[in-house]
Amino acid sequence: MKYRRVYPTIWQSIPFSLDMMDQWDNKGNRIEELTLISDIAIDKGVSEMLLNVSHISVLDNAGKEHEMPNFKGNKALNLKGMHTGLYLKTKEALELPVGNYSTFRFYLNGKGNYFFNKEKDMEAVYGFPYMDFKIQNGLAITGNDSKKVILRFDFEPYSLASYFKPFLNLFKRSKTMSHKWANSLN
Repeated sequence: MKYRRVYPTIWQSIPFSLDMMDQWDNKGNRIEELTLISDIAIDKGVSEMLLNVSHISVLDNAGKEHEMPNFKGNKALNLKGMHTGLYLKTKEALELPVGNYSTFRFYLNGKGNYFFNKEKDMEAVYGFPYMDFKIQNGLAITGNDSKKVILRFDFEPYSLASYFKPFLNLFKRSKTMSHKWANSLN
């Protein structure tokens, strides 16, 4: 009979694991987490967005727009909801004046913008020069603390049936019309 060694601590989680490192910056300051909500996404039941963004700005409570100069434009951003666990994180701190901020505004290029609904159907989006995302509890900048932020998007989760859709499409019959000989002789 063979003896097998078992190392039970190999499956144990580490208390300060590497997946928590994205919550703090290099100075040990906590990175601000913001939840962004879009009325358009709620109305259309969007679960994911692919946006061709030219530039991003932040609006304060008075409605004044502050552009983010460190964002290089013409990027295709894949925005996924909080249900996926994915988010966007700024590489550099937001250089904003002192104040309270309520909205992120993503300016869109004309083409290459898509919404994916909860059934994973893709819809091309036209006619929006920008999309506004409200900050759920607002963003307060006080003093000289320029903050890095994590942006999480509050989208509708995918439905359970959408995960089986590719498998069920294999069994669907094609919708091509076959001609009957009797009707073609008239």
